[in-house]
Amino acid sequence: MKPYIVAIFNQKGGISKTTTSTNLAVCLAAHGKSVVVIDLDSQGDSTKSLGVDPNSKKGIYDLFIGSAELAEVIQQTMFEGVRVIPSTYSLAGIEIKLSEMKDSQRTLSAIISQAQLDCDYVVIDCPPALGILPINALATAHAVIIPVTATPYANDGLLRTLPSIKYVQEGLNKALLLQGVLFTIHDRHKSARKISQLIRARLGGTVYAAEIPRDNMVIEAAAARLPVCIYAPRSSAAQAHLNFTGEFLDRHQKIAAKAGTEVEPPLSREVALGRLGRWQVELASKVSRPADDRLRQKEDQLDRMLYGNRTQFERWHLSLIHYFIDHRLYLMALLVVIMVSGLFALSMGFEGLRLLSSAIGLS
Repeated sequence: MKPYIVAIFNQKGGISKTTTSTNLAVCLAAHGKSVVVIDLDSQGDSTKSLGVDPNSKKGIYDLFIGSAELAEVIQQTMFEGVRVIPSTYSLAGIEIKLSEMKDSQRTLSAIISQAQLDCDYVVIDCPPALGILPINALATAHAVIIPVTATPYANDGLLRTLPSIKYVQEGLNKALLLQGVLFTIHDRHKSARKISQLIRARLGGTVYAAEIPRDNMVIEAAAARLPVCIYAPRSSAAQAHLNFTGEFLDRHQKIAAKAGTEVEPPLSREVALGRLGRWQVELASKVSRPADDRLRQKEDQLDRMLYGNRTQFERWHLSLIHYFIDHRLYLMALLVVIMVSGLFALSMGFEGLRLLSSAIGLS
């Protein structure tokens, strides 16, 4: 079986590449597909989210340097149908090792072609920035998905990422397809809607209809080291990931049909949701809810991604502005109340002065 390989890539950091990778993997498995996740990020967040210890003795680093075979490295996860080629802490030094190798940009491609992975899909979680590891992923993949957030910096991230993909398409992998752009950590305020509309107008049908909302359940799931689709399968974020997976599978079927190949249809969305719920129940006794301090750390991390180094007052100020942009009637009502209160205070002030002057005999 020749798998369909998809890289999750954006040169900008903090836009939920790992969340997208792991939730896509478990949702594909819930739809009856077999998946291998390749974690190319030295932080190992995909590895951790799939229940595998990043302190594993062997991982993708060992495959790159040729010191291990696939069978020694690939690991089963807690989820039926999902395996992982884990990241280990030694991956941080891979750039130097690969720079010494011949044809280093195609090393991963050679590994996968020789390994003959027995699965339907390979999902590659890429690190941010355009280094040797993302280039390897793009040179290997059939398709790439770009997660973006609807922030003022989203367009800058796309402007850096799209030329990088074109560079790989022209030189290393002419068959690489941009399968889609996915909005993640999506807020509902007006500025986010305007940014998403701008990007949709520019890229058209390339952008997925599904949008992954900002949801505290994602933060809790990350703190519990689980995909949100397992941690809370009926949460708004999990439902959005299921919608995205449905679109992904539909696009792949159309791509395969154009190429003259047939893809076995997935299980229905209802069956997939049922399987996610079953995995949630099975893991409930094994996974503890995140501690409050760990949860706060994740919330602070997300706030830094969205708001940068702004102070708490500046964040409240931004939230207030977004609120009144979306609720103009409330703003008008507040302004009317302020104006009436001001006029009342002013009139009371004049009346107070008149009474004071009368009391001391000035009038």
